[in-house]
Amino acid sequence: MSQADIARPFNPAPLPEAGIYKAVQSFVLAYALPALDPANVIQGWQNRASLPPGTNDYAVISVLFDLRHGSIVETFRADDPDPAIPGVLTLRGLIEVSVQVDFCAENDTARQRARRLALVTRSSVGVRFFNERGMSALYADDARDISFVGDANQFVRRWMTTLHLTLVEGVSVNLDYFDRAKISRIENVDVHHPEKGA
Repeated sequence: MSQADIARPFNPAPLPEAGIYKAVQSFVLAYALPALDPANVIQGWQNRASLPPGTNDYAVISVLFDLRHGSIVETFRADDPDPAIPGVLTLRGLIEVSVQVDFCAENDTARQRARRLALVTRSSVGVRFFNERGMSALYADDARDISFVGDANQFVRRWMTTLHLTLVEGVSVNLDYFDRAKISRIENVDVHHPEKGA
């Protein structure tokens, strides 16, 4: 393997937050039925964003938190023919990302969408969908009713579910190493360093 074949250091590109939102938005549009207008599927926790005017029929997607699972996997490569060039230590870890999806509507549609999205997330369809986008689907929480009173002092039906997705995070660093040592003397400890008083 030549020097040109090894990126130093090799840093696996993490899936950016925008990629997570884009994947979940596509998932919502495909499986949260009855279908929503794409303009009414909104990213939460952002500045200068407003709810769709004149309608209570929308979804809000919010990344809640990350949770690391398992041990870090370390992979060391030292395959450059030049021993002066350091090896590459790559660290990888599995991250669970929790993504809340809130559905609002003026009728039972919000509940239907939340339940159907949770159902598909738990299936092979959900796993395959997110695998194609650099993630995997673990499961989804059961749908919950968190309805509220809107600006017109009327109840707005709001149901939510949380999708639990996983992705691999990685980083690499240069790491000096040696593959041979020059030994000038080997001693038999028992012969050369006997116990005192023996």
